[in-house]
Amino acid sequence: MMVLEGVRALDLSMFLSGPRASQILADFGAEVIKIEPPGGETMRLWMKMIPDQADSMTHWHRSKKGLSLDIRKPEGAALLKKLLASADVLIENLAPGALDKCGLGYNDLKAEFPRLVYCSISGFGKNSPLSHRVAFDIIAQATGGIMSANRTESRSPGVFFGDLVSGAYAAMGVMMALMWRAKTGQGQLVDISMQDVMYFHNFRAMQNRMHEDANKIKDALGGSFEDIFTADDGLPFWRPYQARDGYVAVVFLTDRQWLDMCDLMERPDLKADPRFSNFVSRIKNRDAVKEEVKAWMESKTSAEIETALDSKRIPCGRVLDSRQVNQDENLKARGMLAEVEAEGRTIPLPGNPIRLSASPAEIRGRAPEVGEHNRELLNRLLGLSDAEIEELKKKGVI
Repeated sequence: MMVLEGVRALDLSMFLSGPRASQILADFGAEVIKIEPPGGETMRLWMKMIPDQADSMTHWHRSKKGLSLDIRKPEGAALLKKLLASADVLIENLAPGALDKCGLGYNDLKAEFPRLVYCSISGFGKNSPLSHRVAFDIIAQATGGIMSANRTESRSPGVFFGDLVSGAYAAMGVMMALMWRAKTGQGQLVDISMQDVMYFHNFRAMQNRMHEDANKIKDALGGSFEDIFTADDGLPFWRPYQARDGYVAVVFLTDRQWLDMCDLMERPDLKADPRFSNFVSRIKNRDAVKEEVKAWMESKTSAEIETALDSKRIPCGRVLDSRQVNQDENLKARGMLAEVEAEGRTIPLPGNPIRLSASPAEIRGRAPEVGEHNRELLNRLLGLSDAEIEELKKKGVI
């Protein structure tokens, strides 16, 4: 038995945020029905245009069933409502107001389906000045302050944290709402703003809210938080250093770790140097610390550096590129380099990072094709005959 077995979720979302939420539910046993237009969702169409990327849909839609349904048609919207009678969860991330136009917004459904957990993911959430705006990952990272905090204001984000982390929070919200329903019998709206999620993770913004006078920080540490954490001349004990064959990230925050670094660098004279006597002094004299560590690391291989640092239990790790991380032995041992077989081919995909000892996640199949399970679902859940299903297909409803 899987932990979410018996939970049925209708997933109307597309692109990344909603699919990530329902993927997490599916990995833990929920029956997730991916509902998309008869012609296929935009992400699917885009991926088919890029060589070798069509199977990437399985990254976010594995273990789901596929139903094609045009909810813009009255008959399609009516079918969705019938499906909701036996559903526990609805997930959507469509343009603000799109489902309201179909009579499928939360306020349209809550009275008829009081036990429904309705999860809505948007750029700026409900009932806010920017609720009307359509948003994508880059908009969330920009308006949540993440791009500025990372000093990448002029570049697009390399990883879609705005989408994917918001999807994970949506899944968390859905599961909490299901627990609430188990206690009260009542469903509710799970309202996820991608900007909220990015701001929630913006540690730099939190630091800046804690002080009114930025000069106090500069005087105490020799620079602003932005200077210290993200500038090229930032913290010497929280950064990557170049080795002969790549980069190694290292963290030596404590006095004990600094003394161990002095031993590794064969520089015992630095232990008594007043410039490096404590955490704050090492920040103020960060350029000098960095030059010492740089000189030690640049002559060694990544493996030599890792072995030396690990011997002193100093946190470290090689900076892996996408090819290297896809061959990482630790990820392999953790089951993160997963695969699924599909029609004679093997699709590589990430495993689930949530490890439950008694009720683990399970990848139960590839992403469904558009409407792959139309007949099964409409027959099993709504009792429609083959003839009725064919008529819906002729009308373009499915």
